[in-house]
Amino acid sequence: MQTLSEFYHYTVYAMPLNDRFHAIKEMGDVVVVNFDCLYDREYSIRAVDQLMYLLHKQGKNKRFLFLSEDGASINLTNARQIIENIRDCFHLDKTTCAMVCREELDIDGVAVINNPSIPYWCRVLYPYIKNIPISPGPFNKKFAVWFNRGTFYRLEIAKHLYENCKDTSYISYQESGMLVDRNLADYFPNMSWALEHTPILYDQVFPNREYNFDLIVGSQRKPYADYFLEIVAETDILSTDWLTEKTVKNLYIGKPFILLSGPGGLEKLRRFGFKTFSPWINETYDLEPNVYLRLEMIKQEIDRLAGMSLDQLLTMHTEMLPIFEHNRVEYGKYINSR
Repeated sequence: MQTLSEFYHYTVYAMPLNDRFHAIKEMGDVVVVNFDCLYDREYSIRAVDQLMYLLHKQGKNKRFLFLSEDGASINLTNARQIIENIRDCFHLDKTTCAMVCREELDIDGVAVINNPSIPYWCRVLYPYIKNIPISPGPFNKKFAVWFNRGTFYRLEIAKHLYENCKDTSYISYQESGMLVDRNLADYFPNMSWALEHTPILYDQVFPNREYNFDLIVGSQRKPYADYFLEIVAETDILSTDWLTEKTVKNLYIGKPFILLSGPGGLEKLRRFGFKTFSPWINETYDLEPNVYLRLEMIKQEIDRLAGMSLDQLLTMHTEMLPIFEHNRVEYGKYINSR
């Protein structure tokens, strides 16, 4: 009988994404629980009472495999409590209960299969970006943002570019308004600006609000060769557990970027062998724990770069070419990793 780790890598992982995108899927003696189907984007899991009822109903004499491959951080959700409940209810141990996630977790009696996000996205993105060359320049724009979900920190960046660098930026902010809890809405005066100015569209809203990787990273939609720098606002700005395609694609296509993630996002990339862009870009923002100050530092660096000419930025880009080449080589090490 396969261990749960073997079962994940050789059975579940080999399945097409659509075939395994079910909240609960019985596969022989294993119940696979895919939290990605149940996450909302504000760090909670929907329908917990219904989920627990079904798992308690179906779990007798079963092993459990919990998946969190593309969602919120386990540490910031109620997923851990669900796993611990099932462990205790069915008296499971590390041979009968496993969790696949991006974080380095330690849960008593549960085998944690750490599947880091950076190698994961290197694998997943490669077929879609492998033919995108490193651009030699020149550039017609200085900045680009490709935002879909309208979070307030993405709105802050998009608004800053819109008001200060509109003519030298590609700005795509797909949603109308911004996500904000109604009890906090009074604290965010930019809500009125968001309702008046968004969506800001570079080309078009995703057709039928359906996404595929070509729409997300495809060169036909995003003119990578025509701008100097991308400003990335990650899904998670509280931790670095889930750096996504938004960041990872740039490591291959040779695009410098400013990264708003949890503090230490750039340092994490360096631990995986990649190089970042200091001293050309002031990256001191990356270690600022105060998210308000980190965002303000990013705006200041945008303004500094905005004051440079396209010719100056092209010179900077040329000086960074060894970093781009290094990162492409490092990226290749993860294409077939598992």
